[in-house]
Amino acid sequence: MEALQLLPAILAGAAALFVVGSIIWGLFDILGETRLTQTARVLWVLLMFAVPLFGILAWLFAKPRLSTLPR
Repeated sequence: MEALQLLPAILAGAAALFVVGSIIWGLFDILGETRLTQTARVLWVLLMFAVPLFGILAWLFAKPRLSTLPR
């Protein structure tokens, strides 16, 4: 197998690792967030499992807005 044939497989594997790693990080980040209620945590985790890539993007957008909430 030539290097040019192997390159797409390597890039696809790296992209998959990035997505899986982002989802795992997001789950730990959601579960460790003290400003969320238990119900909100469960809903966020369900969103992450239902639509993983959209879920992580939504969490990255919503997380800074949590700083305005009272503890």
